[in-house]
Amino acid sequence: MVKASQKLDLVVFGDTAIDHFYEVVKIPKINEASDVVNFHSFYGGMGANTAVVANSLGLDTALVSVIGTDAEDYRNYMKNLGIKLFLKGIFGETTKSMFFKKSGKQISFFYKGVTEKLNELDFDTDIIDSAKCIYLARTYLDLQNRVARKCRNRFLVYNPGYGVFKFDEIPKTFRQILKRCNVLVLNHHELDYLKNIGFKLDFKLGPKVFLVTGGERGAMVHFKGAQINVPTYKRNAIDPSGAGDAFNAGFIAAHLRDYDIYDSVKMANATASFIVEEWGCQTNLPSWQDVMTRYKKFTK
Repeated sequence: MVKASQKLDLVVFGDTAIDHFYEVVKIPKINEASDVVNFHSFYGGMGANTAVVANSLGLDTALVSVIGTDAEDYRNYMKNLGIKLFLKGIFGETTKSMFFKKSGKQISFFYKGVTEKLNELDFDTDIIDSAKCIYLARTYLDLQNRVARKCRNRFLVYNPGYGVFKFDEIPKTFRQILKRCNVLVLNHHELDYLKNIGFKLDFKLGPKVFLVTGGERGAMVHFKGAQINVPTYKRNAIDPSGAGDAFNAGFIAAHLRDYDIYDSVKMANATASFIVEEWGCQTNLPSWQDVMTRYKKFTK
């Protein structure tokens, strides 16, 4: 059981992973092959990425997750960054992500490893009571429903990520989680998929704000009956992986500093703009001052 007794800005419930990036000559078709021209390996995972960026932005951050016995170096890395870790070590391999990329296009493969054990994870509710904000990553619905039920008077942000592509229909548990959310974050591919199985951006679902990210097209904000597009910061994008996780960390950091929704999304975009400038989801980490400098430069 994971426990906490100190006050925190943010508690992340989510996954850890090891990311492998392959730059290829072409994205091959079925039964074809392609040469790999460059290979990169980094720490990753949707939950851990957000926790690492949030920590870099100055938030007192905790991560609740599971980790394989093959990733003690990853544990030590996050601990040395100052993140409060509530990691259950499980005999087995940490999740592996494999991305094959060419000219902005990619195909991805994921080896689940021990991460699916997140649904069985036990935790002390004190860790929720200690935090100003709770962030839920991916679709570990059993765990997330238990967490959401405990989130009274806590700012709850949920990003189900590519886990929604496993849905054949909208799960009842997913709707139960949304009832307790303040903000739901989706990218435009995820939203399109959900719409095809009957999902609508409806404030009756629970969230007061829907954030739909669109890569280079910016982010669409839906709140209080309004829709506002917030453009991205034009940068030399080397690798977009992890941009969404950085966006979430930037949004939360701005919200906890009492910025309104519109400015919080601007700062979220500014945060993401640093991550895309280099390979890896936890490289080129900005400080809060870095984000504010870029935000002010592009909003004059």
